[in-house]
Amino acid sequence: MEPEKESREAGIERLIGSLELVTARMIETAVVNSQLASSQTPEMRELFDTWLSCMSEEIARFFEGGGDVNLSDISETTGLSRESVLTLLVALDRRGKITIRSVTGGEGSGRNSDICGCLE
Repeated sequence: MEPEKESREAGIERLIGSLELVTARMIETAVVNSQLASSQTPEMRELFDTWLSCMSEEIARFFEGGGDVNLSDISETTGLSRESVLTLLVALDRRGKITIRSVTGGEGSGRNSDICGCLE
């Protein structure tokens, strides 16, 4: 077989493999979302609301007395990802529990944290 044709066929096989992974991930996500939606009993909702309230209070404590806070410090203390901490900070700001006055950033990792590493 010609080297160019072998290379093209290998590329097609890799593409098909990655499409299979994407499809499997999409199906898995749909199944998990369906399971979560069907388990939204009043007790589960109450437990989640209690957990969310506790985590929000813990995060709000970092702002007592004002000053700058570090997402990584909050993340390490609470056990939440930086992305989850940021989401709760925005919710706390919207509810008037804290005021976000500035945001400082740095260079990114180049990776989308919402995408499973198996799909890269």
